[in-house]
Amino acid sequence: MNIRTIALSAALFACTVPAAFGQAFSDQDKSFLKDAAEANLAEVKAGELTVKTTKNPDVKMFAQKMITDHRALYNGMKPVAAKAGVTLPTSPSIGEDATYAKLKMLTGETYDKSYVKSMVEDHHQDLDKMKQENQATNNPDIKKLTEHASTVIAEHTKMIDGIAGKMGIQ
Repeated sequence: MNIRTIALSAALFACTVPAAFGQAFSDQDKSFLKDAAEANLAEVKAGELTVKTTKNPDVKMFAQKMITDHRALYNGMKPVAAKAGVTLPTSPSIGEDATYAKLKMLTGETYDKSYVKSMVEDHHQDLDKMKQENQATNNPDIKKLTEHASTVIAEHTKMIDGIAGKMGIQ
């Protein structure tokens, strides 16, 4: 091998190393995938309960959208999780299940207000988490995932803030 071939090989290797490292999934990325999956599953579960429970057409429409959109977000995470070597949870976290159990005991307007209030809080928090993960990660798959999810969650946040306003919920 001549010196020129060695230099060219070294230069090509140096160019590929950052790209390979940029593709790596950090522990934070892997943890994020699990947490986001649990959150999506919780939104679906609460949405399904709400569609059956509420009489408020705005709340019902929002809950149906939560089922559709968060199921799609969860399914969209699967290829990224597989690439990262992460097995996604198949149920919400214990904390989210406790919130669901409390919600399940309510009825009527009390149910609607509790659901809407929790959706306002959850969506504002989730939007912040998506933005934080997007800034923290170096992985292009996670960046793409968080950008898409942020767009969806921002739409949900605007919708639920409007519903909360109509219902007099701060």
